[in-house]
Amino acid sequence: MSGTRFRCTCAMCNATFFSPDRKARYCPKCSKKRPAKPAPGERRMATAAPLNRTASRPARPAPAQKKQAQQPPKASELTPELRKRLKQIYWEQYASSGIAWREMVTQIADQLRLRPRLVASTIHKMLYSTEEIPPQLQARVIEMYQGFVMCGERPPEGRRRAISRALNVPYQQVKNLVYEWGQSQYAQSPTPQPSREQLFTIEKLYWAELNRPRYPLSELPVKLAEQLGDVNAWQVARWLDALHDDDRKFVNVADVLPEMEQRILEAYRQYLAAPQPPEHGLHQTIANQIGGITKRQVHKVLQRFRNQQRAAYPLR
Repeated sequence: MSGTRFRCTCAMCNATFFSPDRKARYCPKCSKKRPAKPAPGERRMATAAPLNRTASRPARPAPAQKKQAQQPPKASELTPELRKRLKQIYWEQYASSGIAWREMVTQIADQLRLRPRLVASTIHKMLYSTEEIPPQLQARVIEMYQGFVMCGERPPEGRRRAISRALNVPYQQVKNLVYEWGQSQYAQSPTPQPSREQLFTIEKLYWAELNRPRYPLSELPVKLAEQLGDVNAWQVARWLDALHDDDRKFVNVADVLPEMEQRILEAYRQYLAAPQPPEHGLHQTIANQIGGITKRQVHKVLQRFRNQQRAAYPLR
């Protein structure tokens, strides 16, 4: 059996040859043309070589880290200059911003390089101090607030905050003082809480005076109170101030079409000519009467109209 030879076909040249290996694929001639196979040990080394390619490469130097500029530590004491600067920043940038307390304190502390706790305590004392205000300063607070209401002036940061800043009086004390004084004025009136009918009468008389200028604008509350007799000048002034509301309340209210605006103004003129106010609120009544608009849109149109009428009043 050792001399047994098998008939095979060459896989390369397709020639027929005899070989003792029945699984031989190449004839002797083609076998010489093929490259020799590596030994088993050499094959393993060749396979493992790519795994070590990175080992022969020199290590890259680590990138140099940028040195951060060292900032000075935040101060824990408040100098007069820093206190003045802190108050200025608060009133100019944050008094009417609506930003959260914690965020405001953090931003001011970073800006002035102060400890946040120091910033917070300083602002808190500035706004909520309980020290007694001298009588002369109290009178000045009330005088400024009355002037704002009588003239319809609304500072960007608000009336009370503007007074607090101008007179260097804590905001909370200004707020409490103004509220208590206003309540005392209502208590002195023959009608501490005016009815809807009384407020409606005030509004009708006010627009009649705007159409026939006789008195300076700041004197109208006194003149109207004298005509009515059942309310005092401060109640009249506060109601007129409410009629000329803050324009910033209507920033997000959509405008109406011009023809719709004319219908609203015509409905308002009919309201002023009526003998008594409607059963429901004015703005809701007009919105329901016209349809397709909201009471806030009605209020915005009337607000703009009222302010235009007051601005055109010749006697300031």
